[in-house]
Amino acid sequence: MSVAAGGSRSPFSVLQNAQFRLLFIGNTLAMMGFGMMNVVQGVVAFDLTGRNSAVGFIALGQGLAMVFLSPLGGALSDRLSKRKLLTFTQASIGLMFALIAVLIYTDAITIGILFACTLVLGCMFALMGPTRQAWIGDLLNGEELVHGVALQQLSMNSTRIVGPLLAGVLLAIAFFGSGGVYAAMAITFALVVGVLFLMQPTPPTPKAGSTSVFGDLLAGGHYIWNTSEVRLLTLVFAGIVLSGFSYQTLLPGFLENELGHPASHLGFLFGTTAIGGIITTVFISLRRPAKSVFIMLCCGGALALSLLALALSPTFEAALAVCAIIGASSSGFQMLNNVNLMQRTSPQFFGRVMAVTMMAFGLNNIVSYPVGALADHIGERNAMASMATICMAIVICGMIASTRVVYGATAVPVER
Repeated sequence: MSVAAGGSRSPFSVLQNAQFRLLFIGNTLAMMGFGMMNVVQGVVAFDLTGRNSAVGFIALGQGLAMVFLSPLGGALSDRLSKRKLLTFTQASIGLMFALIAVLIYTDAITIGILFACTLVLGCMFALMGPTRQAWIGDLLNGEELVHGVALQQLSMNSTRIVGPLLAGVLLAIAFFGSGGVYAAMAITFALVVGVLFLMQPTPPTPKAGSTSVFGDLLAGGHYIWNTSEVRLLTLVFAGIVLSGFSYQTLLPGFLENELGHPASHLGFLFGTTAIGGIITTVFISLRRPAKSVFIMLCCGGALALSLLALALSPTFEAALAVCAIIGASSSGFQMLNNVNLMQRTSPQFFGRVMAVTMMAFGLNNIVSYPVGALADHIGERNAMASMATICMAIVICGMIASTRVVYGATAVPVER
């Protein structure tokens, strides 16, 4: 299917679809919980140890699970009821948040226990992520799919303001603290599960014949590798996520060691990042570019340059301004990559293709540990500059490859 410039309808018009509207509400609540987690998880790990590597170590638990289980999550989402799968995973996440809250309030939390809990959370994320994305592809198509992905991106960026700010407020209240943040996240996921019960049952995706889960995994890998545009988009996405998104691991140490601010101010950086992302998402959804792959790669290049600017930021105020650019470029890249992937993917492979993006974020969490350790040795500024250099190199390689695969003679449209 070709990717052309979109129409002029408001992206909010897609909310007229009742089932997508409920899914959107549930996803928004879930992402608000994740926004809170991004702040409190790093703060708890850093407070327990005082080291950047500890923040990366906690992310490692999620990353390992997401890398190894995301392909299974994608295959299961293409075989099972998506509503049942999401209900199980998101209820489990809520229970895990409640357990961590109890451990913090009872002073029983340790870095090892926190790692084990995030490992379990990573398993649930690996099953949830591909299912949630694939369900959007089942409910919407054509221009509605573009608007649906845009709304999801807009919701993610909005909750990256509300979630971190709410987490920051609760962290600042002695009675609540980090335990109160985890308790609020548990309540949020109880609401998510309630919304899922309001949705219609979802049957498994019809198949031409009976296959095993392992057979589905092999078929998905074969499809991705042999569909040139899908292969390029997934490889570029993985490369930029690994090199350009790992900076978040360094932010608690960057605030305390380089800018002289407490790690609890992390929510302000996430908030300005989200504001930049909201502006970009709205602009792209209303004026979607014709050469969306090229613009996607330009966003990746802007991310690399803004990471370098963050590494050079002399003050907290300068870092806030740069984070808005980071949010704009990273959100533009992620939104356009998701739209291009889903428009170029056959519906029966939605879950397995989206699983690759979840694997990229899982690998990002794994890379966070050595990135944190590197920052402990060479400093947060030098580590960020190194990441920016690698990110720009990947963007350049993607630009060269896209001239042949996407815009050249080998580009093959995919019909849905």
